[in-house]
Amino acid sequence: MPLGMSDNLFQRVVSALLLLPPVLGAIYFGGWWFAALLMLGGALMVIEWCQLTRVQAVALKAAAATVIVAGVVWLMTAPDMNIAVVLASLGGLAAFGVLLLRLNISSRPGWWFAGIAYVALPIASLWWVRGMDAMLLFWIFLVVWATDVGGYFAGKGIGGPKLAPKISPKKTWAGLIGGMVLSVAASLVLHYGFGVGHNVVAFALWSALLPIWAQIGDLLESAVKRHFGVKDSGGLIPGHGGLLDRVDGLVFVAPAVVVIMLAHARMGWAL
Repeated sequence: MPLGMSDNLFQRVVSALLLLPPVLGAIYFGGWWFAALLMLGGALMVIEWCQLTRVQAVALKAAAATVIVAGVVWLMTAPDMNIAVVLASLGGLAAFGVLLLRLNISSRPGWWFAGIAYVALPIASLWWVRGMDAMLLFWIFLVVWATDVGGYFAGKGIGGPKLAPKISPKKTWAGLIGGMVLSVAASLVLHYGFGVGHNVVAFALWSALLPIWAQIGDLLESAVKRHFGVKDSGGLIPGHGGLLDRVDGLVFVAPAVVVIMLAHARMGWAL
């Protein structure tokens, strides 16, 4: 381990270096490569969700993974897919799951349906964005990664007031601001270096706002973990915990970017 680097940070760096090439490669090549990434990642995520929310039955875990994989296959064979309808339908499924929980009906189906929507929403969004503009897909991942990295170092180095101490005691306002700053800086490099984004003002503005939404996604998953009394959603990725711990911001940011793209297109504004 390099001098001055903590065990946790060293694990995070190694994990990132191992995960980046296959993820970036799948995004670049698209098609079945990207679909395979979504299938594998989605199946692991939904199984991890079932484990986290104590939906222990093997049949329900298998059914959840099958739904996600089948959904990706459907995305590949639905060239005229209306992404707005897909997102609205999945949002309705999530609401149905939450309703079951609020009505105190057996928690297992409520968490199961909510988990399907939780995983399917970002998958459908990522697939659609890849079909529209692969570079904007790179931007989504860049914003999420920059938010995590900037938040980690600003939070560790500056500290200060807690963001949501009852939900996630380690999160600070300094970490959020650090994530926002690095997200904007990295996005501007992407804009000026690779021509991503047509309107630099809008591009920078969304790059600053999306980290806030990513942080809300992080806090939501933290609230679910706290509800079930666990520290990590799993142990798949050293230094990060489970896969859900690694992509909690992406789960929220990907659908948000779809909404932003649809809104910009409707108003005739360049993003």
